[in-house]
Amino acid sequence: MSEERLVPKLRFSGFSDVWESYKIGDISKTYSGGTPSTSKREYYEGDIPFIKSGEICKDKTEHYIDEIAINNSSAKKIKKGDLLLALYGATSGEVAISKIDGAINQAVLKIDNNMDNYFQYNYFLKYKDKIVHKYIQGGQGNLSANIIKKLEFKFPKLDEQKRISQFLLLMDKKIDLLENKLQYYQDFKKYLMQRIFTQNLRFDFDNVKLKNISKINKGKQLNKDDMVETGIFHVLNGGKEPSGYTNAWNTPENTITISEGGNSCGYVNFNTEKFWSGGHCYYLDNLAEKVDGYYLYSYLKFIEPKIMRLRVGSGLPNIQKGDIENIKVKIALPTEQQRISNLLYSTDEKIINIANQKDNFELFKKGLLQQMFV
Repeated sequence: MSEERLVPKLRFSGFSDVWESYKIGDISKTYSGGTPSTSKREYYEGDIPFIKSGEICKDKTEHYIDEIAINNSSAKKIKKGDLLLALYGATSGEVAISKIDGAINQAVLKIDNNMDNYFQYNYFLKYKDKIVHKYIQGGQGNLSANIIKKLEFKFPKLDEQKRISQFLLLMDKKIDLLENKLQYYQDFKKYLMQRIFTQNLRFDFDNVKLKNISKINKGKQLNKDDMVETGIFHVLNGGKEPSGYTNAWNTPENTITISEGGNSCGYVNFNTEKFWSGGHCYYLDNLAEKVDGYYLYSYLKFIEPKIMRLRVGSGLPNIQKGDIENIKVKIALPTEQQRISNLLYSTDEKIINIANQKDNFELFKKGLLQQMFV
């Protein structure tokens, strides 16, 4: 490999040395843990967090164990700040800097070397998808310590690693701040909806069936030939996300939809642009004059868990049109609907704005990783 390829495209001033190539196993001590006997209930009455593969990014764990459990099993202790990697399970390939002292099970690998942990953490982030695609989706089934040891990374000297880490840490702190802000407004909206629609705030409501204030329509299934990769209009076919694009539309903007079937059966959405409503999607049309569309969407979103309980069938459940029509909704006076709608809409706009900021920072960081690492 030429020296030119061992120098990143984007670099802090003052650094000019060529990066060195190392296999993780040649420079690291690695170990995974184990699981204390679950038949020994007393093992799980301690105060040591027992970290499973799905918990390496968290500051809390579902289970806690004691010293005796560790001494009588293969569970291994780790410290806050250690570099951890999930070997298998739903989070296989995830990497984290541990937020807590604790102990790990057999699905978690600790990587210990003289390199900067935060630098390595971001290196793994950059290549996570490639690692998962090659070793998990490629037929291996799970990651293993041997696979990770054979991975070849390129490292600068420690002072440059630390400089890169300091910069990326500032980026991550900004993303965390936006995540916390997003969570705050999402919780605030839930609080508002709870207060409004349970009548803790003083509004007068009429209970009516959905069929008495709107027409429930079912979308039309598109042929695969009518789907395009980058069309003008989204295709909603029952899921939370669009299932594709098309150059035609059958449903106008500002329309409420309810998923008819599939894993997202009962999911309520509000679509601000024209779209194609597919065969697994109900959409509400001809709303009564006294009904504000965004108010009705907000109320249906509030009772979404109840709507989801209407699903029938096994495998791929669905919701019958008659059950949707008979959903009871609380309708306030038109002036009150408008007040409620404006309040919730402004909150949603804030949520969308913060979510977009967070996405943009994450994309920006992803682009930086491509240029700051060899």
